Amino acid sequence: MNNYINPISLIKEEFFEATTIPQKTLVIFVSLWAAMLSTLVVSGVSYLIYELFTNPSTFSNATWGIFDTLG
Repeated sequence: MNNYINPISLIKEEFFEATTIPQKTLVIFVSLWAAMLSTLVVSGVSYLIYELFTNPSTFSNATWGIFDTLG
């Protein structure tokens, strides 16, 4: 038995239940925003995995972002 929510059907349902143009616009905006963030996450993680296999020396000193400020 599948106990998961299909995001595409959920978006379609929200879009067709919206009655005004601002509501429909908001559903479209949030959907596109979520798709963009998902694409960024997938491409970023894919790039990190690619770099891990092709150029492991990149990870020899972890000086990214938060690690620089911890002192």
